[in-house]
Formats: sequence, structure tokens, C-alpha cells
Amino acid sequence: MVVGSVLEVEGVKKRYGRLLALRGVSFTLRPGVLVGLVGPNGAGKTTLIRVVVGILRPTEGRVRLFGRDPFREPRAREPLGYIPERPQLPSSIPVRELLRITAMLYGHPRPADAVDEAIALTSLEGHEYKRFDQLSAGLKQRAAIAHALIHEPRLIIADEPTANLDPVERVKILQILSDLNRKMGLTVLFTSHVLAEVSRLGEEIIVLLGGRVAFVGSPERLVEMSKIVRVRTSDPEKLSRLLAERGYNVEVEAFSVRVELKSRAEISRLFRDLSEIEDEVPVYNVDTVEAALEGLLRGGGGEAP
Repeated sequence: MVVGSVLEVEGVKKRYGRLLALRGVSFTLRPGVLVGLVGPNGAGKTTLIRVVVGILRPTEGRVRLFGRDPFREPRAREPLGYIPERPQLPSSIPVRELLRITAMLYGHPRPADAVDEAIALTSLEGHEYKRFDQLSAGLKQRAAIAHALIHEPRLIIADEPTANLDPVERVKILQILSDLNRKMGLTVLFTSHVLAEVSRLGEEIIVLLGGRVAFVGSPERLVEMSKIVRVRTSDPEKLSRLLAERGYNVEVEAFSVRVELKSRAEISRLFRDLSEIEDEVPVYNVDTVEAALEGLLRGGGGEAP
């Protein structure tokens, strides 16, 4: 066990029959960090999370959660608050009452205070007397986070916490996770298939592709390594022609132009050229974040840990 680590994953493989869902995953989670685990659908994120929290047993490899095997030693999960992708809580009683019962089951010395704090941290005020099945998708996710906080965990793991939410609720959930980390000092690991979302929140990201770790590091480092840029415009045909005339390798897409740079240093030249081209064709956005993930998918950048 790495000294001071919250979670250590070493060479983890998980097989379902002939399908190898995880192919030797390794990483370490330090105390007090907020880490985003990102990858496209089918990359193995949910399988990895289920192995990490002890729901699944790894076929090969080793997991240590607070120094213990979470599959063989259930006590390893005691300092953990886990939020699955589709949380299901009892729907026959108000959320506040559910939280109070949960606090009592955990033996909290002040159940009412624990409930008040969890509700405040997740901005559930005004909704706490509703049943779980009366809540919107975003409020259900907040209630699940509140439920995970009742026993005062040291680590929060959230699997796709913003999936199927509207943009406003996505931002709210991400803000809650950020506050838990920065204001409460909790270690947070959350998964997403949206790199832009993770890059705005996580101080460190883990990119999982095809069951393998393709990158570990800061979002800034991943973007710096990418040689792919996507330029959004109302006239991709014209923009691609103008960029091609200036020597760029371009590909026309529905509402954008994909530009593959020879080196990351070329980005400055691209921005200068785009500022000149804007007189002839409008440029709405230059995306390097999602393009960085695409670069890894195509083998065009990134590094394994």
C-alpha cells in the first residue's frame, strides 16, 4: 500500500466470459484530491468502479481501499460514500425521514444535525419532505449524494453522476462535488464520458479506453499533448478550404472543421490564421478539450502512466 493513499489499484483485470472488460488497470488516489475518471461509453468505467467498491471481484490484480481488500473485507467500505449511476432509494417515506433513519442506523450521535448538514450541502432545502419518487432526476441525484454523506465518509465515489441530467442540474451536481472536495476536504472520484465536464472540475483526470488507462495527469497536460483541434463554424466547407490553402490537414464535419496539427506548437499559428479568416467565414468556437480525448482514441496523443 502506498503510504498516505486512499485507493490503490494494481494491474486489475476483469473478465466476463470471453470479454476482457479491464485490461491491467493501475492508479493511485491520494487523500484530498478530486479526480475525474473519463472515457467513452463501454470503456470499462462502471466495471472499474464496481471492482473498486467491492461489488465485483477482480479476475486478476489487486485493489486496496484504505489499506484493505474491499471485496474480501467489507469494513474497507465503511469510510466510503458510493453514488451509483441510477440511484434507487426507498420511495415510501420523505427524503428527510430516510436520511434520519440512515443516520440512526449508523449510530450518529446527533442524527438531526447530520440530516440538516447533508441537506444543506446538497441544496435540497424545500424538497426534503418529498418522497424519492416525487423528485426530478437531478434532485434524486442530490438526495443520493446526501444519503452517501450521512455517515461522514472520507471518500466519495460517484458513477456518472450527471448522466441524463439537464445542463442546469449537471452544473449543480458538479458544483456539489467540488464543494465537498474543496470545502469539506473529502476525496472525490467521479466518472463521466464528457471530458470537458471533467476538465472543469478535476485537478487530475484518468482516461480509460478499451479497459486500459491511456492517460493520468492534469487536464491541462492532456490538452497540451493533443494535436487535434475542432473549429466550429457555419460554413465548414469554406473554412476547410481556407485552412487547407494555409497548409493545414483538415477534415470537414457537420458543423465544424477538424484540424490535425503537426505539433502542439502550431496552435498559436492556427489562432492567428483563424483571426484573419474570420473576415471571410465566422468562427464560433475552437475546441481543444474533447479533441484531446479524440486524439487518444485515434492514437494521436496522450501517454500511459
